[in-house]
Amino acid sequence: MLRGIGMAAMIVLAGAAARAQPVGAAGPPPVEGGGPIEVGIGFHIADFGRITAREETFDVTAHLELHWRDPRLAGGKRTEGKMWIPLLYFDNAAEAPKPHAEPDIDVDDDGRVVYRSNLSGRFSTPLDLRKFPFDDQDLVVRISLADDLTEARFVPIAECMTMHDDAFLTDWSVEDQTYRVGSRHYRTGGQEHGMLEYRVRVDRRSTFYAWRVLLPLTLLSLIPALVFWFEPVNLQPQISTCMGTLIAMLAFGYSVDFALPKVAYLTMIDRHALIGFLFAAMATIGVAMVHRRVTAGSIPDALKLQRRLRVLYPAAYGVVVGLSVSQLMAT
Repeated sequence: MLRGIGMAAMIVLAGAAARAQPVGAAGPPPVEGGGPIEVGIGFHIADFGRITAREETFDVTAHLELHWRDPRLAGGKRTEGKMWIPLLYFDNAAEAPKPHAEPDIDVDDDGRVVYRSNLSGRFSTPLDLRKFPFDDQDLVVRISLADDLTEARFVPIAECMTMHDDAFLTDWSVEDQTYRVGSRHYRTGGQEHGMLEYRVRVDRRSTFYAWRVLLPLTLLSLIPALVFWFEPVNLQPQISTCMGTLIAMLAFGYSVDFALPKVAYLTMIDRHALIGFLFAAMATIGVAMVHRRVTAGSIPDALKLQRRLRVLYPAAYGVVVGLSVSQLMAT
């Protein structure tokens, strides 16, 4: 049994997979009958760190396991540090994954090699936050072989493609995980390389945002409807209510800004806030229209317009919000 061939294995996890094998290192093991060597791969997630929406990254701690057979090592033969170890690309790593310790490498009498390592890394993954805070996301880790498919290919180790029972992610529910083994090109017309894509589906826990953000925004947006129940001649409380609502919405937006993702498009919360702000501004315009009728001496017309706006304002707000939500959910 061979253990602690650290330097070669560290290359695998230090993000240096694009380099060639060290000078003097052994080439891929020979395969009976020819063809590429089969490299079994297992990726077991032990725990999550956090999802960073602004950078579209997530942190994860995982156990990486590789299996292959090298007949040159059968019978306890040693290679004097020239043992072949498959080099890996972590294709979507935002930072080079860091091993927790030197990897463990076992070789049995038949030349079967088992490589195990625990690592932590930050990976980039595209996030679609248009439905925020009712969104779900796919967290993806992509691992590729530096050797092309003519020399080596991945074979999944099903029992190692799991997730730890107590893997936890703040503010998210872990739904399920899937994986697939395929291939990819690193340049147009280039050679194909074996690839493992490990995907975890997570669903955001939206309770905080529903009660602490969406509900207050909805109530603030409906407050201006009260101005159409005031006496039309009392302009001051009507204007004060509308302007106070607009200021409260701006202040509320700044107070919850820390909890909202910073993206270049409008999320559901952004849309909801914008709709509420526009309706509060429209209520101010409605008050001005009523007041114009009052100053023109047409009190009956002012009262008639007020009665219409009492119904129209909340009804229109509900319709616009409903259309906005249904449009987002349909995408």
